[in-house]
Amino acid sequence: MKMTSMARGMCALVGLALAMNAWPQQFPTKPIKMIVGFAPGGSTDILARIVAAGMSTQLGQQVIVENKPGASAAIATDLVAKAPPDGYTVCFCTLGALVILPMIEKLTYKPEKDLIPVTHVANQPFVVVVRSSLGVNSLKELVALAKASPGKITFGSPGTATPSHLTGELLAVATGTKLTHVPYKGDAPAIQDLLGGSIDAMMLSAIGVKPLVDSGRVKAIAVSSLTRLNAMPDLPTIAESGYPGFQTNNLQAIFVPTGTPPDIVTKLNAAAVAALKTPEAVEKIAGQGLIIVADTPASLGRTMQEETVRWGNVVKQLNLKNE
Repeated sequence: MKMTSMARGMCALVGLALAMNAWPQQFPTKPIKMIVGFAPGGSTDILARIVAAGMSTQLGQQVIVENKPGASAAIATDLVAKAPPDGYTVCFCTLGALVILPMIEKLTYKPEKDLIPVTHVANQPFVVVVRSSLGVNSLKELVALAKASPGKITFGSPGTATPSHLTGELLAVATGTKLTHVPYKGDAPAIQDLLGGSIDAMMLSAIGVKPLVDSGRVKAIAVSSLTRLNAMPDLPTIAESGYPGFQTNNLQAIFVPTGTPPDIVTKLNAAAVAALKTPEAVEKIAGQGLIIVADTPASLGRTMQEETVRWGNVVKQLNLKNE
């Protein structure tokens, strides 16, 4: 018996509905781009590549890291915010930079409206490092040198308004010194200038620091967490070095464009959390002194709100202006 045109139409609609309902469950069917807003080789890039490799295994599709450095990660964030909300473009973000930059710059996107959370990956403190040729062996010696030559001690960061930059500014305030900030497009190019002697110091995220210190190419003089790093137990905290209560952290997280289907967000979250719990990831991440978080999207949303308040207070304290 032949189907009427209405019956054929109904079957087509049912088929379309079933296909649309099945789409999130089939995700992913092609490689996923993980956008990083800093140059290759820096701490955010290193951590992103560890997570991407684990997620590739979990999802059965490659998660490919793409570096889009510049403008303190605003270029990368803008790209993700405007990407199709299909789960195939994700942002591996420094949470501090994500919330700080809108406070001092006019942007074409609003993180709280244009991005939705996937998972809070990890927290990592900053290690204060200086070039070996500076002749400084402690924070006390760096402060003395900075006070003797106000403004002559330079520190590099992966960009203006990043947590690394603001940690340096907070350190200057806490120690009563004047330090000169030099922004870069990521940790890696700044490290090259530090090794070459073009800048004097950096506030480097914990991951990847130890090989530089062990080789003698840089000198670590303090860490910004309230407790010492397991990987560098002899390194004193800034608080221990005479500045009680000083603490900053670099929080890393994954976001997707607003409008991404909840089932896909859930699948990306599950893949990232599983990737972070593998022995390999724990060794590479926690072994460097980072704290793996691997939480839910809702929990990351609350953390984002808390970080907005916390860094907002820092921006006010440092009198950084909206441009």
